[in-house]
Amino acid sequence: MYVITVIYDQPTDPAAFDEYYRTKHLPLVDALPDVRRFSWGKCEFPDGSAPSAYAIAYLMFDSRSAALTALSSPAGQAATGDVENFATGGATILFSEQD
Repeated sequence: MYVITVIYDQPTDPAAFDEYYRTKHLPLVDALPDVRRFSWGKCEFPDGSAPSAYAIAYLMFDSRSAALTALSSPAGQAATGDVENFATGGATILFSEQD
């Protein structure tokens, strides 16, 4: 399994991030070809303090090749290009092979 992990840092307006992510960005992610599994969630610490990361998304593919093909597709270009529209705190994208 090949995983693309997107770590979103704390946005300037969390409510705006949430609204945009759910209504505009997720439909772009749903259009990516060959995603085997997608999940995302907001980060938290058990004591209630705010971590540096706001949310993390995982996109899982059968292979590195499938992931790179998805990213280079029109849907992939739309999804990656959209990140700057809502991730005001910045985002880090990681790529990894998982056992």
